[in-house]
Amino acid sequence: MEKSLVVYLPEGFADWEGAFLLPELRQAKKKIIIASSTGESISSIGGMTIVPERALSEVAPDTIEGLILIGSDSWMDANQNQNAIELASALLSKGVLVAAICGATVAIARAGLLNNRPHTSNDLDMLKQIVPSYGGEKFYLKSLAVTDKNLITAAGVAPIEFTREIMAYLNMYTPEYRKHWFELYKNAVMPPLEFWSQT
Repeated sequence: MEKSLVVYLPEGFADWEGAFLLPELRQAKKKIIIASSTGESISSIGGMTIVPERALSEVAPDTIEGLILIGSDSWMDANQNQNAIELASALLSKGVLVAAICGATVAIARAGLLNNRPHTSNDLDMLKQIVPSYGGEKFYLKSLAVTDKNLITAAGVAPIEFTREIMAYLNMYTPEYRKHWFELYKNAVMPPLEFWSQT
């Protein structure tokens, strides 16, 4: 059975946080499911309306290759996106990829999923203030994106780093391609012509 990468979009999702990732996943012919909590249309922080392919509850956990949680202010509310957090916890315990960016890192911290492994977020002090129960300070890294086994975390200002970490975890393309890709989109360094034929 071919497994899917599930991209979870909460209400008010940050437009830019999956903008570099999704085209690369599709170009690599990855099977992707765009999901929301209910499957009903949602709006981004920029006002873009999206109609997801299905509700998260309609995706069988054993068919998931990875769960990607895009940021939103809605993650700050402990009563929202609970199905996504429960799924993330279950997948992490089974060794399945979970990638969280920006506000999604706050929610998984609230669930205790960052207490014992290296990670990052938007800011350590902010994380401690928003999540009083957070106990992972000694594992916090001042990096834009961090990969620890099957967990990837990133700050909201780091969609390019977030994409690079996911691409590396999924072994997409070659390390050289990923290096050129990062330099192109991060630092506007044009790659050699052969770069464009590697996809």
